[in-house]
Parts: sequence; C-alpha cells; structure tokens
Amino acid sequence: MQLENFDRLEEKIRQAMELIDRLQQENQEISSSYRKLEDQINNFEKNTESLNFEAERLKSELAHKERNFNKKREEIKRRLEKLLEKLVPLESTD
Repeated sequence: MQLENFDRLEEKIRQAMELIDRLQQENQEISSSYRKLEDQINNFEKNTESLNFEAERLKSELAHKERNFNKKREEIKRRLEKLLEKLVPLESTD
C-alpha cells in the first residue's frame, strides 16, 4: 500500500514538473513575443513622430509656396491691368 502511494506521489511530482517545464517555456515565448511587440510599438511611435514632423514641414513648405504663388498672381494681375489701361486709350482713337 505504501509503495503504491509512493508511486502515485512520484507520478504526481513528475506531472507537476512537466507542467512547470511547459509553463516556463510558454512564459519564455510570451516574454519574447511581448518584447517583439514592444519593439514594434517603439518603431511605430518613432515612425509616427517622423511622419508628423515631415507632414508639418510639408505643410509649411506648401503654405510658403502658396504665398509666393499668390504674390506672383497679384503681380501678374496688376501688370495686366496696367497694360489694359494703356490699351483703352488706343481703342477710343479708332
């Protein structure tokens, strides 16, 4: 009877050790996955920061180009108006 109890105890201990080994392995896999995900998150955050900076730079550049375009357009408009003013007297002499 005692030998049978020892056999059962030994089997339970063996099963517990297998379970502990399996759980340790799963824990390592989870920890590894966690570190990989953490690295990916950090990379995404860096990329997002970089993209936000680039977007702001491009917005600023676009605003600058738009101001320059509007200045040139106004200059062209003024020059055309002056030319038209010079042409009006020529039309009336016909």
